[in-house]
Amino acid sequence: MHTEELLLFAADTARLMLESGGETYRAEECAISIITSQGGAEAECFATATGLMLSFVSDDGKTHTVVRRIKKRIMNLEKVSRIDRMVRDLKTDQIGFEEAESELDRIERLPERSGKTRIAAGAFGAAFFALLFRADVREAFAAFFIGALVALVVRLSARLRMPDFIANLAGGALAAFCTLLLVQIGFLNRADVTIIGVIMLLVPGVAITNAIRDTIAGDFVAGLARGAEAFLAAAAISAGTGGAFALWQILQPLFGKGA
Repeated sequence: MHTEELLLFAADTARLMLESGGETYRAEECAISIITSQGGAEAECFATATGLMLSFVSDDGKTHTVVRRIKKRIMNLEKVSRIDRMVRDLKTDQIGFEEAESELDRIERLPERSGKTRIAAGAFGAAFFALLFRADVREAFAAFFIGALVALVVRLSARLRMPDFIANLAGGALAAFCTLLLVQIGFLNRADVTIIGVIMLLVPGVAITNAIRDTIAGDFVAGLARGAEAFLAAAAISAGTGGAFALWQILQPLFGKGA
């Protein structure tokens, strides 16, 4: 095993952990565990939400360093779990280095959930969120279909490589406008519970949790970065929902009846 091979493998493991939504401390621990388990000394890793630096000292006394840029971030807890298990097995000698390399390649090639699965998950998620907030059957039924539409918009935005801010803005606006339209035609008596149930699909709960976790752990740069990301997502959802309400107030005279 070459020193460069070990360095790149550890860096790619930490990179994939961050790209899959893992915490920064977990990415750092994975990289350091890989290096130390294979005989590297003085391993140091500094990770943020947008990049990482990794270095260690090899047997010949030379310091080897690599930098990895994090250009995409998705939420895939299956990858996070499998990476964590792979690193743990390598550390305890349950698998060899070559087997770990093959496993990392398999993890990176794991297919994402299909569009139908994501849309169905969005529909059921919105409906159950609405029920959680004490919606009646009609409100949950409306949240089901509006949640499917929002999930479809988010998926299309991802395929078009649009910023998450735009996807959250469009999702919040669509949730509010569709709900207000259903109130206007008399299918619903109120709009608040249905809108809340749908926009819960967009709320960056994991990002907020990771931001708090990183800050508590002392990773202030990563915590602030993730906190800013969560804040922008929440701002986009609020702006989209509020914009839809404002547009509805303008269009309301055309219907001749308030929502």
